[in-house]
Amino acid sequence: MSQTEDLDYLRAVAESGQQAASLSGRFFLWWGGLAAPALLAHWALVSGLTGLNPAFVGFVWLAYGLVGMTGNVFLGRSLRNKPGTGAVNNRGEGAVWNGVTWLIAAYAIGIVIAAFAGRAETILFDTIPLVAFGGYGVSFWVASSLGGPNWMRPLSIIAWLASAGGMLLVGSPGLYLYCAAAVVILAVLPGLALVRNEPGPAQA
Repeated sequence: MSQTEDLDYLRAVAESGQQAASLSGRFFLWWGGLAAPALLAHWALVSGLTGLNPAFVGFVWLAYGLVGMTGNVFLGRSLRNKPGTGAVNNRGEGAVWNGVTWLIAAYAIGIVIAAFAGRAETILFDTIPLVAFGGYGVSFWVASSLGGPNWMRPLSIIAWLASAGGMLLVGSPGLYLYCAAAVVILAVLPGLALVRNEPGPAQA
C-alpha cells in the first residue's frame, strides 16, 4: 500500500468519527499461540508428567524467545499492505506493546543472570508470567484510551486480576496451567477478534 492510499484511508476514518481498526491481532495470536504451549510444556516438565529433567524448561523458553522474535519480524512486514498503520491508535498501541515486551524481557533476563550469580531464588522465575500479565493490563488500558475496542478496558482489569491471583500459585506446578489458561483469555481470544476486524488491503 502506498503512503497516499494509507492517508486516504485515515482521512475517511477521521471524517466518520472513528478510530482506525487495530492491527495488533496477528501479534496477539502469534505470541499467545506460542506462550500457551510453552506454559503447558513447563507445567508438564515441573510436575514430573514427562519424566524428563525439569531443567529442560530453559530450552522451552529459549525456543519460545527465538521463534517468537523471528516470527515477529515477519509479522511486522506483513502489515505493509494494511491500511491504518499510520493511525495514532495503531502507532500508540504498537509503542506500548513494544515497551511492555522489553520490560518483560529485561525482568526475565535479570532473573536469569541473578540466578547464575547465586543471588536469586529459582522461585522468582514463577513471577515472570505474572509480571507479563501486569504489562498486558497496562497495554490494554492504553490501547483502550487511544480508541481501541471497548472490551480492552475490562480486559485490562482481568489481566491485573490474573497477575494478582497467580501469586497464590507461585511455587506450585499448577501456576503454569493457570497461566496457560490466562494467555488464551488475554491473548489468543482477543487476537482472533482483532484479526477478524482488520481491514483488507483493498479497503484503502
